[in-house]
Amino acid sequence: MGSSILTGKRAGAMQKSDGEWIYALFERGYESNVYPHTDHWSAVALGNYAQVMRRIFSHATSCEGGMLRSRSGSIRPENYIASWRSELAKPTLLRDRAVDLSVGSSCYSAVPESQLDDVRLSLIRAGFESRIDELVGGSLSVSLHADIDLLLSIYGKSGPLSVWRVLKEYDCGTAQIEVRVPPTTKTAMERMPEVRCHSIDQHNVLVAMGAAPWRHAGWQYSAVGSFITEVAYPVEMETPGFAKKAIPAFRDALSNAPQVPAATRITVTRSPEGTEEWRARRADELAQTLGIVTEGASAPAVFSFAFGDLLNREDTDRLLYGLGSFDDAQLQWEVPVARAGAQPDPAFFSADVQLSLCLA
Repeated sequence: MGSSILTGKRAGAMQKSDGEWIYALFERGYESNVYPHTDHWSAVALGNYAQVMRRIFSHATSCEGGMLRSRSGSIRPENYIASWRSELAKPTLLRDRAVDLSVGSSCYSAVPESQLDDVRLSLIRAGFESRIDELVGGSLSVSLHADIDLLLSIYGKSGPLSVWRVLKEYDCGTAQIEVRVPPTTKTAMERMPEVRCHSIDQHNVLVAMGAAPWRHAGWQYSAVGSFITEVAYPVEMETPGFAKKAIPAFRDALSNAPQVPAATRITVTRSPEGTEEWRARRADELAQTLGIVTEGASAPAVFSFAFGDLLNREDTDRLLYGLGSFDDAQLQWEVPVARAGAQPDPAFFSADVQLSLCLA
């Protein structure tokens, strides 16, 4: 499997009549498994600061898993985000021009025929119903500046189409302009929620954030990716600078996580409402393997066992790996806590302890 190799970044910006800045983001790169390695520019986001930052955070998850790299190697997602913040602070002016919104059969068309209905709905929701006849008739040409809201309804964060269809890197001018981005705050890490984590096996982790219940978070890179989009992004929007410190701290906590205590109780609900049938069959297979039911029988509606029951067996690796195939609603984890006054066990460090060690 190949990776996307990032070789350049560029941000263009224009200011709406109400003063809001709208960014267009472009990345240059190539696919590692496509030869020859010829890099090219592509537009990746269009929107205001919060909207393009959401796309940046989403792309940052690919850095953690190694699917987005530089020519020299891996990219830390926190560094990827920080470098884009620098680009957003000094973009080039996005030059005004006419944008032809032609409908065509090609997959590269500004508006593919196959997605015309989705575009029509987006225009209606955004209040541009009066422009639909022009679009369908093939005569809709809009101004990049004057009609930016219409373009955002189609190619922005909530639109049905990607912005590479209509914007190119050469739409950016050459002179940089300064646009104020939210300044970083020294107290950003005060917003870090409590993090509790354990390793399930060599790759998978068990995580609880704040008051949320324990959940199987998958492989470590996947857990970090979820943290980036679900925790780091919303906090970053309120407390800039959070992601730069919080992401590596969370990663370190996972890397140093002790194994799930053997006394941890796992309660399985065979088939909560909405559970796919194949996941219910996974519960049947687990119950049969543990001897809770006979071979070929269905699992009870609810059953439980100790994590230690999965250890020191010939099939331990398979059983531990199989826990990742359950839906969150099927598994309830009850991890024992240290007794009051007892010597703290590393397995029960709170986030305050874990993360302070990581940041020391």
